[in-house]
Amino acid sequence: MTLQKFLVKGATLEIDRPLVEALELLAYGKHPYRILVTNGEGKVVGIITGRRALEVLMGVRGTGMVEKKGLRGTLEENVGIFMDECHEIFLEDIGVEALLKFMVENTIGYAVIVDHSRRLKGVFHEVAVIERLRGKRFGADVGGFMSKSVVSARAGTSIGEAAQTMIKERVRRLPVVGSDGRLSGIVTIGDILRHILSGVEAQEGLERDLTEISRAPVERASPTKTVFARPEEDLGITAERMLDNEVSGMPVIDSDGRVLGVVSRIDVLKAVAAVIGIESLKAEING
Repeated sequence: MTLQKFLVKGATLEIDRPLVEALELLAYGKHPYRILVTNGEGKVVGIITGRRALEVLMGVRGTGMVEKKGLRGTLEENVGIFMDECHEIFLEDIGVEALLKFMVENTIGYAVIVDHSRRLKGVFHEVAVIERLRGKRFGADVGGFMSKSVVSARAGTSIGEAAQTMIKERVRRLPVVGSDGRLSGIVTIGDILRHILSGVEAQEGLERDLTEISRAPVERASPTKTVFARPEEDLGITAERMLDNEVSGMPVIDSDGRVLGVVSRIDVLKAVAAVIGIESLKAEING
């Protein structure tokens, strides 16, 4: 199977568009953790992630601009001011096996594919790879490959505190646990961005104080349905649940509902590669 068969369009935004449009894509798009920034010729010039957007909103980055221009003025600035350099760029003649190795070895769930003029051809995304593993079982359970270093939030924690934790710990999701230590929900960067945007929109503009929006308990931003895995599940079952629920990761809990770890799509892809090898993984997704 050629590389072209795996490529997805990916979320893009031109460099002169306002930051608020990036937030809308990150909050409401499908698999929207990152947005590629392009120029008028379709060339990739940068990237903006959900974490970077959250850093701007919470005053970790661009503090002076927020203080000077306020929330409205900051969100109306061009996205190019806030973007980072995109390092995960490959020419379209690279092979699928080389991309799989890159993703697995660097724990990165995507690669940007361009032509020799740096014009975007598409994104090689972990979702497209995992989708081709549907129905397969690997004889290896999630508990052996999950991340056991869990950063979580207590029920009742404010959205602002949860956002600051995500930024500091460089995580994209926080399991929410009750006083008994049991899982009560999960909140992601996308959930927080949606909450902030909905709070702003409720005031018919961008002037509402972000401090007021961030003061709400984290449960206000958490989705009503919490998707989780069990440690004894086969990797294939967990992968399918992620795909079916369109989540990039989820907590792993025991029979009492206590969080044992977290697992993401790239964790699953790395685990499958470790169990069967890169060459066999390529054969599986080509088949």
